[in-house]
Amino acid sequence: MLALVLGAILASPAWAAFPGRDGLLAVQPVSGPGIVLVNAHGGAERRICTSTAQCGTPRTPRWSPNGRVILFDGATIHLIYPDGSCLDCTIGGGGTPAFTGNPTLITLQTGGKLVEDGIDGIRKAPTVVGNFSDAVWSSRGQLAVVRGGSVWAGSPQHLRRVAAGGAPSWAPSGAQLAIGRGGSIFVVAAGSHASKRLIGGGAPAWSPDGKSIAFIGAGRHLMIVSASGGAAHRVGNVQGVNVDWQPVPKKAPAACAVPPGSKVLASSSSGVVTSDSRTGSSAIMGCLRSDGRERFLERLTDQSGLSSSGVSAAAVGDGYAALANGTDDLHYGNYSDTVEVFDLNTGADVPSMGGEDVACTPQISAETCTTADIDQVVVGSGGVSAAHLISTVPAGTNSSPLDSISCPSASLCVAVDSAGHLFTSTDPTGGASAWTKTSVPGLIAVTCPSVSLCVGVTQAIPALGGTVSVIYTSTDPTGGASAWNAGYTANGVNSAFSNVACASVSLCVATSDSGDVVTSTNPAGGATAWTAANVDGTAELPGISCPSVSLCVATDENGNVITSANPSGGASAWQSVNAVTGAAVGPQSLSCPSSTLCVGLGPYDDVFTSVNPTAAGSWTPTATGLALNAIACPSTSLCLAVGGEGALDVSTDPAASSGWIPYQIDNNNDLHSIACASITLCVAGDAVGNVVSSSSPTGGATAWTPALIDGDPCSAETACTTEQIVAKDSSGLHVLDTVSTPGTSSDVLTGLTLSGDTLHWKHAGSPESATLH
Repeated sequence: MLALVLGAILASPAWAAFPGRDGLLAVQPVSGPGIVLVNAHGGAERRICTSTAQCGTPRTPRWSPNGRVILFDGATIHLIYPDGSCLDCTIGGGGTPAFTGNPTLITLQTGGKLVEDGIDGIRKAPTVVGNFSDAVWSSRGQLAVVRGGSVWAGSPQHLRRVAAGGAPSWAPSGAQLAIGRGGSIFVVAAGSHASKRLIGGGAPAWSPDGKSIAFIGAGRHLMIVSASGGAAHRVGNVQGVNVDWQPVPKKAPAACAVPPGSKVLASSSSGVVTSDSRTGSSAIMGCLRSDGRERFLERLTDQSGLSSSGVSAAAVGDGYAALANGTDDLHYGNYSDTVEVFDLNTGADVPSMGGEDVACTPQISAETCTTADIDQVVVGSGGVSAAHLISTVPAGTNSSPLDSISCPSASLCVAVDSAGHLFTSTDPTGGASAWTKTSVPGLIAVTCPSVSLCVGVTQAIPALGGTVSVIYTSTDPTGGASAWNAGYTANGVNSAFSNVACASVSLCVATSDSGDVVTSTNPAGGATAWTAANVDGTAELPGISCPSVSLCVATDENGNVITSANPSGGASAWQSVNAVTGAAVGPQSLSCPSSTLCVGLGPYDDVFTSVNPTAAGSWTPTATGLALNAIACPSTSLCLAVGGEGALDVSTDPAASSGWIPYQIDNNNDLHSIACASITLCVAGDAVGNVVSSSSPTGGATAWTPALIDGDPCSAETACTTEQIVAKDSSGLHVLDTVSTPGTSSDVLTGLTLSGDTLHWKHAGSPESATLH
């Protein structure tokens, strides 16, 4: 007799009918969506999985050995519970799916081969050649397949032809098969192959108690007949195509048992989360102990040679699971770790919760990350969560450029960076410890006409319903964030401020990137004390300097200079002239120490000077050969410009348009800003958070001293590790604690726990807590 060899698939396979008490019949209906469930007497009839978006068109429903789950093919393979909710509705394509004797394992046909998958979609065993149209398992570990119009049965390694026909269904004993042939149902002995016609019909399904067989009879009615023969009876008015009978085990299956081959990621009295991995793919399952139902949560798939992914931390609490999912870009070196929260009642992601994240992006920021990780996560009622974030980077990586500085006197300097921080010092040359850091979101430029008044402007920042740009003022610049008050606001992304200058405490002018000037003769007087006027169409105004209340000079992106002898006089009080006759390029950043001298920097490597800044064509360019970013002129006899790679150009006769002396300072770091309180004190800001100060600005490179005020606390030779406690609740994402320490250890923030709605942790051993909502 011809043998059909498939090879080993499973240690202990089996298929329906699995033994037990008789439960519900699952029927593929003749018409209409979903699956019909009905008892053997025709009662309790209902349809499940009627959403075609979720279930497609279910075909050939089959119960699991423990009777808890229905497996079917609906264009893709689905595993659902009797209430129609998904265990796993994402397995993918395949035909003739069937459970083995293990309720966590299935077989399916794909590409002409029989393969074995977990219920999480992870492929378990090698594929084997099949060339068959159906495959089902017995309680004895035997396999029956349909091939060439016949049923073949036996061990997976050695199948033999049993009888002509199809649609095999094993008896719960595994000793017999019910098959369909020629419009009739036959019972065939698996060993002797002796067969007996039972009744007319097709698609048989043996009952779990072994006493009956359900089938599809005349008129496609669902019927039941005794396994020994006799008259059949209809099951209600159900009409179907295929049917399977639910086994109800004598002993209830263990709730939330860990699937074979899986590992536990997190476990609590609420539930358990497990991971099943094979090369290049991991599937995450969750189970709620109160109902014992497993749910597929997510699948993480590697891209060979390009990326890898995994779960770095997990937690279960109050019916929710939190997973810290990490993705490693193997090509560019980028890495990210993000918390996702899942509802274990449904297995669904909760997009409004989670979101704590840490990332390492050398492709984008050119940083070299050694660690970016979430090593602990907690989750609680409503899906609130918190995580311990770690990132380790070389010294200086956490720094931000200091984009603007103002020094009204030797006893006050104020600087802002690109990350919303503001720094103040009453001893600007006193080193890093002499500077104090606070936060004023979005500031890009600051000016201080006196030690008792500073004005800052922001770029366009997010606000309720859109974006706004804000003018901040402070009469106590060193008083912390609360001493800086938001006044005038401009609405819309196209109204961002670009710069600000004050001639005195009684005149300040802010410029925008859309041709507006906003002026005030009482800068600290609140929003109503400021007035906007459009003076240059839609052009950006990057430069502004006001040497007196009777002269302000602004520059635009098109090579024009816009001036006013009455800056608060409205649009008509401002005149625009071409800085260099016939040229579309002029000064950008600007410093005017008097009404008879202005010095500006061009977009390339030019310095522009004018002794009559209101006159057209009065600006003279001089090429320096250096890319310069900012300029400060504390007097008509001293100007200093700074730029890339530590460039410092100094002139003691700026009106002469020549004689600029180049130096290189600050260890070749790019310099972004500079301000001078006098000819004996200047302070520059660089790209990595240093202030570079000098009490002898013309004294050469050695006269300038850097101090790191905006960055990590590590030395230039030591890596820096930053730890954070970040939480997400119904009110949003919250950074609750942050600490940076030299080295690579991450043991300052420890002991993260969530009890009810109270989050607990320790900061260097000291207890901390926060309430989540």
